[in-house]
Amino acid sequence: MEDSYATARNQSDGHKALLELEKQFNKKARAATLNIQGSQIQALTGFIHMFEQYPYPVVINAAILKLADWFRLHNNSVKYYVYKVFKDASDLHLTKVINIEETVRRILPILGSNDPIARSIALRVLGCMSMIIAEKLDVQFAIIQRLELATDRNELEAAIWAGDQICARSNRFPSVIFSKVVDKLQDKQTPFDIKLRLVKIFRHMHQDIGMARQAKLTCLVLLQDPNTDSELVIVTLRTLTLLLSEAVIDRKEQINRLLDYALNDQREDICYNVLYDLVLLGKNDIMFDETHILRLLQMIVTTKHIRIQQKAMQCAQTLIETHRKLIVKIINDSTLSTFMNYIEECERIMNNSIVQQHYTNMISSARLLYSILKIALSQKPVDENAMDVDIPVLPTLKALGHRVAETITQIDLKLISQEKQISQSNRFKLRELLKIKASFCLLLEDWDCDSTFRNTYTLLTDADDDTAAVLLPYLSTISKKCRQVSQWFPNEAIEELQKRIKRPSVYVNLIRLLFRTTESGHEITAKLIQLLHQFGNWDESTEFYSKNGWNLYLIGMEAGSCGWYELMYLIMKDLRKQVETEASYCWLSALSSLAWAEHNLSNKESSPNLYIKSIFELKALRSFDQPRTDQIWFIQLRMEFIQAVEHTKAILTIKNTRKQARQMQSCAVMFRKIAFRYDFIAQSQFGIDKEILDVIESYKVCALVCEHAARTFMGLHQMFFCVDPSLIPLITEQETEAPHRLIDTTGYMMQQSKGFLKTVTSWEELAHLEGPDRKLTCVQDLKQILNAILAEPLILPRSFFKSRKNVNIQLATEPMLSEQKPITLQPNEDLVIKFEGLVQVNQHVKQLEKKIKKAVIVCFVTKEKILHLDDRIGVNMIFSEPAQMLQADNKQSILIQPPTVYIANVRNSYFTYTGLLSLPKSKTREMLPKMKKEAWVNVFIKILDENSGIWSVGPLQWGKVIW
Repeated sequence: MEDSYATARNQSDGHKALLELEKQFNKKARAATLNIQGSQIQALTGFIHMFEQYPYPVVINAAILKLADWFRLHNNSVKYYVYKVFKDASDLHLTKVINIEETVRRILPILGSNDPIARSIALRVLGCMSMIIAEKLDVQFAIIQRLELATDRNELEAAIWAGDQICARSNRFPSVIFSKVVDKLQDKQTPFDIKLRLVKIFRHMHQDIGMARQAKLTCLVLLQDPNTDSELVIVTLRTLTLLLSEAVIDRKEQINRLLDYALNDQREDICYNVLYDLVLLGKNDIMFDETHILRLLQMIVTTKHIRIQQKAMQCAQTLIETHRKLIVKIINDSTLSTFMNYIEECERIMNNSIVQQHYTNMISSARLLYSILKIALSQKPVDENAMDVDIPVLPTLKALGHRVAETITQIDLKLISQEKQISQSNRFKLRELLKIKASFCLLLEDWDCDSTFRNTYTLLTDADDDTAAVLLPYLSTISKKCRQVSQWFPNEAIEELQKRIKRPSVYVNLIRLLFRTTESGHEITAKLIQLLHQFGNWDESTEFYSKNGWNLYLIGMEAGSCGWYELMYLIMKDLRKQVETEASYCWLSALSSLAWAEHNLSNKESSPNLYIKSIFELKALRSFDQPRTDQIWFIQLRMEFIQAVEHTKAILTIKNTRKQARQMQSCAVMFRKIAFRYDFIAQSQFGIDKEILDVIESYKVCALVCEHAARTFMGLHQMFFCVDPSLIPLITEQETEAPHRLIDTTGYMMQQSKGFLKTVTSWEELAHLEGPDRKLTCVQDLKQILNAILAEPLILPRSFFKSRKNVNIQLATEPMLSEQKPITLQPNEDLVIKFEGLVQVNQHVKQLEKKIKKAVIVCFVTKEKILHLDDRIGVNMIFSEPAQMLQADNKQSILIQPPTVYIANVRNSYFTYTGLLSLPKSKTREMLPKMKKEAWVNVFIKILDENSGIWSVGPLQWGKVIW
């Protein structure tokens, strides 16, 4: 509800900001140069900031009209700075311009001016506005006219650029401008640099197949001309690649043409750019086949230019990773021997690069070999004879992998030992080489990672701090495959920490490595606390850290992510005294309470009050900082899950069978509700990373297994029920080795749930036993399952510690929904409601903007206000799926009528929709004209992504209506 008031207030502030800029622009000049004063420039440069701060249509529309007026009335200097505003304005801002006709009407007359500079600027402004004026005939005609009549070079370039921008947005303009572009390209009087700009327009000629083919033929004529400059060849090939990729014609022909240029053309710049074109065309092209891979490998081994060779290897690696099946086809094809020869040549190139100290080329060749090996070694033969070839492929490739890894090891040792302090360039080389070596170590099943870890750690103990900082991430990566590290590493790591205490970055990374390879324990925690006291310069009298506070916080976060909750509690508790803001204090208090609750749980001491305290601290934080709803929900569901498990354990002690069956039924319902709630919080976080998604899914599956166990436990007292579809993969999957808990916590938990489910399904085989015997077995098994769940520490994904929210939607309605000012309707009048929303994506994940396609507006009417402050998850679930959730809670009677759903397109982060909401009419309405009804209108926003996935991101709004 607060969003509507905030939006209105912000719009008012936006208008005030616009008036201030106008006042500053019109300020009288003391002394002006070129008829423009500093205050005018300053005012114009302030518009973009205003657009970003107040991105509302009414504000942006008024500002654009004002800029268009200044553009029409003032000199070229003002025009230029207005153009810069349009250039810097994003599509998000321009789409909110309502008075497009008025804006264009102020700018187009400038094209009739006698000043070519003014005309050039006007053309560029029109090009910047292409998103909203692309289909306007007067604009298209004006650009064509200036393209034909322009004699000034700057004006002609501006006309070409404007035409290119309009072509990119318009469905009609490419066919209009096509003949003009062809005429100018065929005209021998057209300057070379103008041709370079003109030919780029052809990449937009894909709307019509016939026009695309004519554009292709024109480009081929340019390529066949022996006098064509190499720069024009590069631009023409790039244009052809983009055109044919969009038109979906002759793509295989273009791939072969590009490979012909790459193999046969002697000009280095053309070969280099052609390889980039191959990546553009081949990334998602099904026309790419195994012969193209072989020709690309041929280019790698035949070219004499190091730069081209390196680019070709990068191109080959990208395309091989994209078209993985092609490597499998080659291995099972008659071209295998040729392919293996090329692989051996690539290894030779790698070795020669080492001798010549071309480390960048060596890294590219090693990456290419790794991509090939990874695909070949991960594929299973289709039948027994699928790998029956002349060369023993798999042993040969495995041997190659060992040789590459050993070669990189020698380079590592050389780079580390050749100088006392590693240089910055060598540090980069070492880091990249270690990444590749770690990939090979994890790929090769028979590689001894324990020995590699120990040898590298020995190097680290003697290395300088810069080298140690490079080696530690490598050790962390290969530790995933180590099995004996925990036997010797903890004690040696503690000794090494004492040496590195003056190098915070190395110190933090070393402790991270210790957390990731070692189980937590009270004894080792005590030792680490003593070291951390030295690291943070702990003052016993004040109980205060005087330095390295941020690094201690990073250590505390890593401790939480790895399950070292006792250490996390001690760090966060002590860091609270060092912070300067109440927001930071609340955040650290919430983390310390959560960590202490988990530590107590590991000691079989349930502490629900600590979870509640952590939630209250996070709620207090919301008054100081950005909302951390996700963290609150995560902790709340953890507490609910633990309480459900402990409640179920208590029910197992009940002697009365019927009473136990009734209460076990309620437990099953409780576990299913928890699973649904986990599912909802996954749907409420758009752009969620894979780590937290896996964590939520593992807890959801665990809750469903508990529900299945509770229902199966009841035996004859339970009616028929179906297995939840989420559990079917656990039943049908083949047995696999369980991952180590420190390496893959979610994988370990899923494997554990699979074991629990297998135990539960085995109860069906106990039907032959007498009632008490079956019950005794089931009680023992269920107790073991529930105890095992409680013994597992909470999995905290790293994104838990981040405050940012990926997507935030600002929603405004007209009329405004309000509790204090209800909407009053006339008898038999329906409610016409306008929704207007702005989708704001966090700067860190700007790529998500393109994935948001539609806004789904859920609107429903209830008899009473739906707001339960103690259960925000439940409220959001009701707003998201009102009919289903109210029925599940036996409150469907408060729903006056089924929900109404509106779907609006999201264009450049903005959506709007005007909907009709019918309210129920009373049959006795005419008889009782003075009788008024009241209800609550509730609104919730979901977003639909490019894959038709629905995300319940909110916000929710409600307001009273009287009729």
